[in-house]
Amino acid sequence: MPEPPHTITEPPPAFVTIGPAGSGKSHVAQELARKFRAVYLDKDSIAGEIVDAALELAGRRAGGREDDPTYVEQLMPAEYAALFTTAADNLRLGLPVVLDAPFAAYLGDPDFLTTSADRASWPARTPVVVVDVRASAETVRARLTRRALPRDKAKLAAWPAFWQRLGTRDCAWSGAQRVVVDNDGEPDLDAVVRLTR
Repeated sequence: MPEPPHTITEPPPAFVTIGPAGSGKSHVAQELARKFRAVYLDKDSIAGEIVDAALELAGRRAGGREDDPTYVEQLMPAEYAALFTTAADNLRLGLPVVLDAPFAAYLGDPDFLTTSADRASWPARTPVVVVDVRASAETVRARLTRRALPRDKAKLAAWPAFWQRLGTRDCAWSGAQRVVVDNDGEPDLDAVVRLTR
């Protein structure tokens, strides 16, 4: 029998999941969406195909992202703007949302979250919970190896540099509550639930 939805705050909350590739961020985000009957918004599902098409039209390698200035300077900001705008549409309908994206390039900017929400016209007083998904270097490396996605080849080939740059990066955002979820095993989401009561 499915678990009943949790009582949520009014206005509905926005959960922003962050974490490096292989941390299990998407798994945690999907579990949160189930738990709160929230709209699940994955950046790659919303804009991934469009980004690959745009890169090909620009003569770039489809699937090449973080190492491509066209992506980083032009396409990535548009991807995130679309994610926040889609979240705003659902929040205005009274629906909680879960955003699933790496956010790695923006974690050091204290104003990124509040500025992005303001630009997208999120409803005033929307409670925002940043869910920081963590896993050990060994777990992340094993997950990336197991899933064997083309976009992970460069990360695994330069593993020490990838882990040092993105594996343990802290989030400097203001304007939100933050909870760390240890995802080496099955994540315990009770701390997230408590923040919404």
